[in-house]
Amino acid sequence: MKRILFIFFLFMFAVTAKSYATYIKSAVTSPPLVTVTGQVKDAQGLPIVGANVKVKGTNIGTQTDVNGKFQLQVPDNATLVFSFLGYAEQSVPLNGQTVLNITLQENAIALQEVVAVGYGTQKRSEVTGSSSSVSAKEIAKRPITQLSQALQGTAAGVAVTSANGQPGQGPRVKIRGANSITGNNEPLYVTDGNIGAAPDDPNDVETIEILKDAASTAIYGSRGSNGVILVTTKSGHAGKTKIEFNSWVQHDQMPKHLDLMGAYDFARSVNNQFQSTGQTAAFSQAQLDNYHANGGGTDWQNALFRKAWVQYYDLAISGGSDLVKYRFSLGYLDQPGTILNTYYKRTTLKSNMDIKLNSRMDLKVILSASIPQNHNNSYGGGLGDPFNQAVEWDPTSPVRDASGAFIHHSQYASIQFNPVEQALSQADDGSATNLNATATFNYRIIKDLTFTSTDVYSLGQNYLQRFYGPGTSNFDSKSDYINNETSRFHGYLSSNFLTYKHKFGDHSITATGLYEVQSGTSMGFVARSSNLSNYNLGYYNLSLGKSQQNSSSYSSDALISYMARVNYAYKDKYYLTASIRTDGSSHLIQKYSSFPSVSVGWNAINEDFLKDSKLFSDLRIRASYGQTGNQNVGAYSTIAQILTPSSQGLYFYNGASGDGSVATPLGTGVSKSLKWETKSAYDIGIDMAFLKGRLTFTLDAYKNDIKNLLYSKNAPFYDNGGTYQANIGSLTNKGLDISLGGTPVVSGNFKWTTNLTLSINRNKLTDLGGLDNQIVGSGNNTVNAILKVGQPLGEFYGYKYLGTWKTADAAEAAKFGMKPGDARYEDVNGDHAYTSDDYQTLGNATPKFSYGFINDLTYKAFTLSFMFQGQQGSQVFSQTLAYLWGGLGDMKNATTREAVPENLWTPNNQTNNPAWSTSSHNYNNSSRYVYNSSYAKLKNLSLAYRVPAALLRKVSVNSLEVYVSGQNLFTITPYKGYDPEIDNGGNAITQGQEFGVIPNPKTYTIGIRLGL
Repeated sequence: MKRILFIFFLFMFAVTAKSYATYIKSAVTSPPLVTVTGQVKDAQGLPIVGANVKVKGTNIGTQTDVNGKFQLQVPDNATLVFSFLGYAEQSVPLNGQTVLNITLQENAIALQEVVAVGYGTQKRSEVTGSSSSVSAKEIAKRPITQLSQALQGTAAGVAVTSANGQPGQGPRVKIRGANSITGNNEPLYVTDGNIGAAPDDPNDVETIEILKDAASTAIYGSRGSNGVILVTTKSGHAGKTKIEFNSWVQHDQMPKHLDLMGAYDFARSVNNQFQSTGQTAAFSQAQLDNYHANGGGTDWQNALFRKAWVQYYDLAISGGSDLVKYRFSLGYLDQPGTILNTYYKRTTLKSNMDIKLNSRMDLKVILSASIPQNHNNSYGGGLGDPFNQAVEWDPTSPVRDASGAFIHHSQYASIQFNPVEQALSQADDGSATNLNATATFNYRIIKDLTFTSTDVYSLGQNYLQRFYGPGTSNFDSKSDYINNETSRFHGYLSSNFLTYKHKFGDHSITATGLYEVQSGTSMGFVARSSNLSNYNLGYYNLSLGKSQQNSSSYSSDALISYMARVNYAYKDKYYLTASIRTDGSSHLIQKYSSFPSVSVGWNAINEDFLKDSKLFSDLRIRASYGQTGNQNVGAYSTIAQILTPSSQGLYFYNGASGDGSVATPLGTGVSKSLKWETKSAYDIGIDMAFLKGRLTFTLDAYKNDIKNLLYSKNAPFYDNGGTYQANIGSLTNKGLDISLGGTPVVSGNFKWTTNLTLSINRNKLTDLGGLDNQIVGSGNNTVNAILKVGQPLGEFYGYKYLGTWKTADAAEAAKFGMKPGDARYEDVNGDHAYTSDDYQTLGNATPKFSYGFINDLTYKAFTLSFMFQGQQGSQVFSQTLAYLWGGLGDMKNATTREAVPENLWTPNNQTNNPAWSTSSHNYNNSSRYVYNSSYAKLKNLSLAYRVPAALLRKVSVNSLEVYVSGQNLFTITPYKGYDPEIDNGGNAITQGQEFGVIPNPKTYTIGIRLGL
């Protein structure tokens, strides 16, 4: 680490010195200098902060301060160039002037803005595919730690949900719904040309371009099915050296506590249960009186949860000349979790160099390093996780006994291990070093022809250490162990393409031809030791174990690709884009597949009948069709596996020596025709802007047909059983993406900007290759999901809960072997028995629509920002809440406050909460535990203040902004659990299933942004 820092700062010093020498030299040979001052405003008269002011043809420049003002020493015959993203560039000759007040005019919704489209760029007005943008300004509004968090609520068609709220864990991202039933539905990330890589530190990001339709993503072929997120990181700019320092401190806490019984109510509830089932009361009247009088008992949520202070620091230095531009950044994140003994830490280093080799050759070199560390942040939910046990444990039991020792088990409620002891005693530690080097070389061969080569080398080293000794449930059940795991990855990517751009008359054409190869190799080693004679050394001495095991792994794959794309434009009104990509993968039997696309666009605003329109400032219509793939199968899915000897215990007899030898039998067979999932996508869209860009509207309608779905198919027993990957069935996705934004109010020093996004998605399984109605999970105490042709993904499956049998239903209940007060379910087939034949669909996890609503209110130096995000029409199947009622799995007694005796069925109070009974049949997989998970969240609320430039000049500071903010401040939802946003379903089939998942924290933040 010290060596990396030394090289980093030495290199930075050398480049800065060279840049400064160049600046001095140009200053000495320039004409006499004059001091020019002024202010840059927009059409509404508001100052533009950070506008670029540059002397034309030189590297002399500055940026406007928080009041839009600037001061610059320039040659007295200079021409100044003023520019800012989204505004038309303006050149102003001095001609003896020393004070300039400039008004920049907005481009019509920034139509001249150049955006990334994959293997090149286009003007916004020329883009015929469906895409959305997220800027660094939007990212900076929230103290985010993962790039995917910046996408939530900011782009239509993009659904971002949290798997859990643990430190260091990023949310899940889906673009336009699920495109695979069991595969990964995450989009493809491309950062500065590095395919498959997302930046570690969001503060390094300049822009994000989200490619949503197949016409945009088909150029990425077999990996573009789930959409593509193009990330461009920040670069240096010519001019004086800039130093930027950003830092925030954040206070995290649980968003809520579940309403559980205290010691008194719990004791009453247990007594009621025991007496109802013919047992002796568990707690005496004296104990009840003591609990009632003194409160007593343990609040296990308070015992396990904590309030955490998160810290983030980022330092960036940038600058350079026209020949060399640079930017170096160093970031550090320290993120403790809201559960005891958990944290995530990350150090990031990044250097970005732009070098002009000569008039025809440019070189961009990006070096980045990420060093994350984590401790116990792998809780994925489930029965034994401490977080889940915190709501299941007995409140009459203390955390420790009178001697100070932990109490391992309680007589009541959960039979699992003490959650506080488990959290404090286990150690699950990970550390990694990830290095990336990217070099992009541009060579302008002739006027219209450019060759570009992007080469990326990646290297990763991971180390994981686990300790499950004394004080853990593993030690308690005699399955204690320690282990050390190490893995190494190295990968290479080379993208080489020619770009030809030519304009003749009213016509313009851009043609791109690509050859690309990508390969990666990973290897790992695991050593495990059990039943150690001494645990004082933690996981550092594996040799102390009675039983020792080790294993190793190796995987290597490669992808080779060819792509051709043509963009044609006529009179800047009519646009056509066509592309085809061919991929060859080492993963599959059918190695090669081709993915075509075509899209058209009409820029109607350039038609004569709209050129002088007072209503429209932009009107574009787009349509596209394309195919993409999903090759998300393991590297060796087409090769039959060899089983480990211990798994079969098979031997054969060696006649020569008489010794027994271990056999290595083949595992499950494999598909003989495995190929990519293929998506055919259709999109039609319209982009409109009104009132000189003050109001914008975008609407996209799409339909996706996905075929050759990858599914883990069951193999027959004569073929060793098990499962194998196969292509079966098809799926459709259709929906609408809607965006409405603009600047509704500009008055004096006040400005209001807003953006509303709305995403509507419907999916349906249309074929499953004869495997209709596949149930995932089975049994009365297991959450079920079902794959059913004609129905959407994410269907819950089980009994329909009808409440309780009432006194008037005694005769009917008896036919089921039940009595009044027992749980009642719908008897679908009328056989007076509750079996799997009575299962039915109970709800769905996919929302009817999701939305984001972002607003910025600016008055002078103050900006108030708030963002609402939510979804409507979804359900969640909560096994956490089911277990709180007791009588399920490991839960002997209820802990939820809803289960107090007064709320349960009695002859005089016939509620729909079953009475305690030996025949109650309180099934987990029923609609009783399916909840409406619609929600609206105040995702972010922030107030920022930009310190006036007049004050900052006195201390040689260019800019200073201080802000306070809050995230997840409140949630409006009918869901009774911790957080309707999270689930631990593993794929599109089991989405929406929740069992002991840590929620997203409520946070309060204070931060600064300093520029020197």
